[in-house]
Amino acid sequence: KPLIAAAALEEGIINPQKRIYDEGFIEIPNPYDPEHVSVFKDWKKHGWIDFYDAIAVSANVYFYMVGGGFEDQKGLGIRTIKNYAEKFGLGSRLGIDFPGERPGVFPDPEIKAVLEPRNPQWRVGDTYNVSIGQGGVLVTPLQIASMTAAIANGGTLMKPHLLHEIRGADGAILKKIDPQKIREHVVGEEALNHVKLGMRRAVTFGTAGRLAGLPVAVAAKTGTAQVGSGKPHAWVTGFAPYENPEIAFAVMVEHAGEGTTEVVPIARDVLEWYFAKKASSTPAVL
Repeated sequence: KPLIAAAALEEGIINPQKRIYDEGFIEIPNPYDPEHVSVFKDWKKHGWIDFYDAIAVSANVYFYMVGGGFEDQKGLGIRTIKNYAEKFGLGSRLGIDFPGERPGVFPDPEIKAVLEPRNPQWRVGDTYNVSIGQGGVLVTPLQIASMTAAIANGGTLMKPHLLHEIRGADGAILKKIDPQKIREHVVGEEALNHVKLGMRRAVTFGTAGRLAGLPVAVAAKTGTAQVGSGKPHAWVTGFAPYENPEIAFAVMVEHAGEGTTEVVPIARDVLEWYFAKKASSTPAVL
């Protein structure tokens, strides 16, 4: 949803002040049988919400509308969504210095036709699902953490790495691993500032409220990813400190349920440890 939010502002689909009414669902008539409708649900009825509230309370209907369009609200469309997803590194390997990295999948009409030959047609409902990170979207925690870092740092996607430096037996530095940029100016800084404010509000009054009260201000976004069977995967991603970010994180626990209750406490523990180590001048090793 932060990705869709950033893309919607960058493309002028919506402005942060515009409010949308969220009834808790939207209905799309079947073009071949108008009496039958497809219903796309939210997790609750939110009423009138603006851009920041939509991120803070994770309002599905808002992102259905700005992603796929609804009535007089124009949508990004799957091609534009996919373009921004690729800019943020979703659906491809980021090149971390660790074996086994998976690229994931970010769907489009051509990919769906290959993966679902019995149901190859791309429908607006597919765009709705993609707009909230569902449907055929397959991403890794590393990709989400890297995406969040790019939001936090003003639009630069960095190559993740574990190795910091190589030292010889005498302790002399033989090689330093310098930070590498994959892509700059993924989204304009003005749009990202609005997204960051929405993620901050998720902590101050939204779904990531358990991250409030830490020694530093945190911005975050929770997620509940539906899977084929069993409980959904629970997610939270974010960064801190809000004003001058130095750490980005993504926590995911498979089949744990809701991100709000199951993984936010884990993220809180990590952040408490990290900033306590920093305050004591003890090097924090993650």
